[in-house]
Amino acid sequence: MGLFDGFKKKENEAGILLEKHENKVLNDKDFLKAFGNMEVYYTTPFGDHKDGGQRLFVIPGPDKTGYMPVFISEQDMKNFYEQAGRKGYLIMKAPFISIIETNSKTNKSNTPVKLGLIIDPIKYKVTLDVPMIDPIIRFIRG
Repeated sequence: MGLFDGFKKKENEAGILLEKHENKVLNDKDFLKAFGNMEVYYTTPFGDHKDGGQRLFVIPGPDKTGYMPVFISEQDMKNFYEQAGRKGYLIMKAPFISIIETNSKTNKSNTPVKLGLIIDPIKYKVTLDVPMIDPIIRFIRG
C-alpha cells in the first residue's frame, strides 16, 4: 500500500456518496449524515485573480449570499480555480462539518456576504443555502 492510498480511498468514498445522492439512492438527510465527516478540500473565499486584482471567489446566490466551493479532490479544486482565474491560493483540507461550522460562525459576524456551501460546483453542484447551515450542523452532530 502506497503512502497516498488512504487519501484516494477517502476521495473514492466521498465520490460514491455524491454519486448515490445524485442518483437519488441516498436522500438529503442520509447523504449529509454520511458526508459530514468526509474530508474536503477548500481555500479562503477571497483571493488574487490573474488580472492582478482581488475578488471574492464564491458562486453568487440570492440576497447578498454566495456559495463557497469545496471539493473531494485536490485536482478538481485546481481545475475549478484555474477556470475562475484564481492564482496563489492555499489548499486546505478538513472534515466537511468543520467547514460548515466555520461558515456558521462567520455568517453570524458582520459580513457583507453570507456564505453557504457548494460541493464540487463543476461535477455535483450540491448546495447548502445559508438558512440551512445551522439546522444541518445540529442534524449532523445529532
